[in-house]
Amino acid sequence: SFHFSHSLLSLTGDFTPQPVTRDGVILMFNGQIYNYDRNRFKSDSYHLLYSYLKRKIGLLNFIDGEYAILIYDSNISKVFFITDIFGTKPLYYSIEDGNISVSSLRSTLENNKSNLINKCKANTIYIYDLKDKSLSIDSNYYKFNLDQFKTNFKDWNSAFIKSIDKRFKKTKGKILLPLSSGLDSGAIACALDTLKIQYYTYTFIKNEHRIIIFRRMLRRFLKEPFKTKIKLNYLSSIERKYVEGKIRDDCDDFFYGNNTYNLSLNGTEDNGAQGLCYMLGKMKTLDNDIKIIASGQGGDEIYSRDQSYTFGNPNPESFDSNLEKLFPWENFFDGAQMSYLSKEESIGGGYGMETRYPFLDLSVVQEYLNLIPALKNKFNKSPIHNFLLENQYPFYFTKKFGFNP
Repeated sequence: SFHFSHSLLSLTGDFTPQPVTRDGVILMFNGQIYNYDRNRFKSDSYHLLYSYLKRKIGLLNFIDGEYAILIYDSNISKVFFITDIFGTKPLYYSIEDGNISVSSLRSTLENNKSNLINKCKANTIYIYDLKDKSLSIDSNYYKFNLDQFKTNFKDWNSAFIKSIDKRFKKTKGKILLPLSSGLDSGAIACALDTLKIQYYTYTFIKNEHRIIIFRRMLRRFLKEPFKTKIKLNYLSSIERKYVEGKIRDDCDDFFYGNNTYNLSLNGTEDNGAQGLCYMLGKMKTLDNDIKIIASGQGGDEIYSRDQSYTFGNPNPESFDSNLEKLFPWENFFDGAQMSYLSKEESIGGGYGMETRYPFLDLSVVQEYLNLIPALKNKFNKSPIHNFLLENQYPFYFTKKFGFNP
């Protein structure tokens, strides 16, 4: 027997209860498909189902989005489950006595007798054969082009603007951007302003560069004065106790650690997790129609040559003509990337909000990899730094402050 359960946050197309079925195929997914055919399909769920029926698992070569997908094909008695290339939308699975359970929430699998819960790896396809009860795993199914030949930032800039446009231009819910004095949130704010997309910001000012924050907030205030929110001080002990309880009771478990898929350190007490939880609670109270979080995740893990937040090996400090020997560095798919994505998905989901990741767009990442070494080495986070310079957006470069309320 099979059991399917789904809780839907509808942000794209018509409201489409899941699972969707056709010709013996049952499909469920979490996330957004940005290139689905809006003229042909009433939602991205049906676009995915049609794509599978036409191309089977080859559909992954034709979809652009942030997703976790489960497909049961009764015609061949197989279950497929996959995340996007970076695993932004989590999936967990457990196999017990020949039965398989797959879920976006780790907590839903914790009652299994074996209690052996596996986190799906990024850039990996899982296929469970119901006939012989075997699991096959296809790792690194997407191959990045590692040729370094681009001699300017033009294509990266264009890809980044398109990444912001498709994630935030046409959406049912309102947008929240956690705004710091750093490069990543600054680049997102700059791109949103360029595209004239409305959004809320929230800033913990205590640990940020005051002059940069003031200049950014002044720009925001002149554009949308009632959508600029700040907290001057650190979280009080009472506030911390409250958000710790919120994370524990209402958010799925998430973990930090360099042993990426054998879960280790619980992230509940992390300052960044507490600050994010506090912020989302405040903003949902202010406007319950806020449904989307614009995240700078991946800005450090992909583009930084000074990655101080790491649970294992740091990012490359410099690049040369042989990118193959460095790629992929630990934080590209795993390490801090996996850990912080788990945090953002768990806490965002606890408030019924969807997090989107413009720096993890495949085209944006690919354009970075294709830059010649001299451009990668020019600045820390070279394309982001250059983007802010070209657009004359205020930023502070010599120190990373971090989100630490």
